[in-house]
Amino acid sequence: MTERGRAWAMGLAMLLLMPLVALLLSLASPRLGETVTWASAFGLIGAVLMALIVALVSRVRGLTRLLGVEISNRVHRRLGVAAAGFTVAHVVAAVLHSPRGMAMLDPFAVGWPLRTGIAATALMLVGAMVLPLRSVRRYGQIARVHAVLGVLVLLLTGAHVWLFGSLAVNPLIGVPAACLGAVLLVILVRRWIVRPAMGRGAYLLSAVRPESGTTSTVVLAPAGPALDPPPEPGQFVWVRLRRLPIAEEHPFTIAASTRSGVLELTVRDQGPFSGGLLDLEPGRTVWLDGPHGAFVPRTAGADGGLVLIAGGVGVTPIMSILRAHAAAADPRAHALLLAEREGEALFAAEILALSRRLDLSVLRTGGRRLDAGMLRALVPPGDAPSHQYFVCGPPPLVGAAIHGLGSLGVPAGAITTERFG
Repeated sequence: MTERGRAWAMGLAMLLLMPLVALLLSLASPRLGETVTWASAFGLIGAVLMALIVALVSRVRGLTRLLGVEISNRVHRRLGVAAAGFTVAHVVAAVLHSPRGMAMLDPFAVGWPLRTGIAATALMLVGAMVLPLRSVRRYGQIARVHAVLGVLVLLLTGAHVWLFGSLAVNPLIGVPAACLGAVLLVILVRRWIVRPAMGRGAYLLSAVRPESGTTSTVVLAPAGPALDPPPEPGQFVWVRLRRLPIAEEHPFTIAASTRSGVLELTVRDQGPFSGGLLDLEPGRTVWLDGPHGAFVPRTAGADGGLVLIAGGVGVTPIMSILRAHAAAADPRAHALLLAEREGEALFAAEILALSRRLDLSVLRTGGRRLDAGMLRALVPPGDAPSHQYFVCGPPPLVGAAIHGLGSLGVPAGAITTERFG
């Protein structure tokens, strides 16, 4: 865990817990207990969960380096379900407690305090219905709609609480809730306004180098300041073809980076965005956000070796790791398994060259499915827990690798994964 990640995690945890602790203290107080209803309690919990959801997907680098993209997405989905549940419970409790009953849900018959709450709830439900529609070709559009809806829900929720005056009724809850809201507002402004307005992350496309019939490496040079902090082996960036913060963007792993800031992204043509990126002419400007991700090995002083499993273009972060370790003369043992399409051996010549600079053994599936025998050849007998295991590829391959490694005695905590597709 990085120091920055630990600091962000502790700070965010404290901010999120403060309103909930205040809620419990209010319930225990004879004077403030009367200010808390079932409706307000459910609403506060739902709002705190929404705040955590937004923080997780606002690309706070300390958090993305700490949690990684997979854990962040998994927590995001589960918290989204929980937040929706508490929001519905909040609405039901408010209707049952109000003498107006269901009439309070009519936006044309109520004031702005209730209208903002109704709008936030409606947009939350719409966002929940939009997300399952995701697909590779429509990923960018759906992700943008989901992100915009999430920000609107949070802002409307804040307006709902503010207009109702709930913060002033119980300052024990109001003060920490207001602090949480202010911090989230800063995160959102930084994510959607400050970074794009300052033009950070502008890169020039230097070249597109074919790797196979469907895969090419895009070489990018910084048009201004390079990414800060510099990328670590295995991390990724979000790529936009336009400067606007709401422009379509997709994540791509950094296959290689230099001290001068030049980056290489190995991209497979899987849809309009990736195909469009590969068709760009040299000199075109693109915008990057990053680096992000926790698909990063421990430093060279760590015990044990590395077992690296890649499926198809999932070899990209593995190549980043191998290149960095070769440059650093890392003495650890590296075992590489490549699950590839038949006839598509990506980076074959370079991997052969790297095997002369590293303690590196390579096993290629040659188009066959990953099986227990292949994994058994990678895992050292009796020494499995001391190694680090990195698996990157499509979900079926990652699932098969996790299951197979577990059957060979590899603890789940030793396996780092990154799914795509």
